[in-house]
Amino acid sequence: MSKFYQQKPAEVDALTPYEGHLVFEENREGITFENLFAPWLKGASRIIVTDPYIRKFYQVQNMMDFLVMILLSKTPEDHIAVELVTTPNDYYTVRQTDSLNKIVASFQSATGIDFSWSYDDSKTSHARHIVTDTRWKISLDRGLDIFQHFPAGDTLSLVNRLQRCRAVKTFEVTYLRI
Repeated sequence: MSKFYQQKPAEVDALTPYEGHLVFEENREGITFENLFAPWLKGASRIIVTDPYIRKFYQVQNMMDFLVMILLSKTPEDHIAVELVTTPNDYYTVRQTDSLNKIVASFQSATGIDFSWSYDDSKTSHARHIVTDTRWKISLDRGLDIFQHFPAGDTLSLVNRLQRCRAVKTFEVTYLRI
């Protein structure tokens, strides 16, 4: 069950962004990137994702899922630049770089999304957040890594197809107007 520390205004529907703080409890299902982010990203033409922990393959898959959510949420005429700032994986930098470049290549077709990424080599970054040119900041204590481990090799399982069927880890999200 999620908890609101700042209550969503009663006159606001589920598709209207609002300032507030949510806490999601361990093993809850029904949470998706769409319901967490889409209302706050709507209308943005530039989105910067800062997450120093897009290092392992499943974390890169989360980034891909985030981009697919944006693709499915936007109108065909929208053009959106999405930039990821992350840190290199000390042990698997080649695989990490290759995986992120594959995402760049996937979105080079006529999707209307320009994905780019860069490494923050300072290795001091810890905060995870999403900032838009529409003046929203979404602070994420776990970044995009909100889902419990699930058997990714089982392609016929719903947890591999639908985020709402996955259990989440405990996490918090804060929506701020900047």
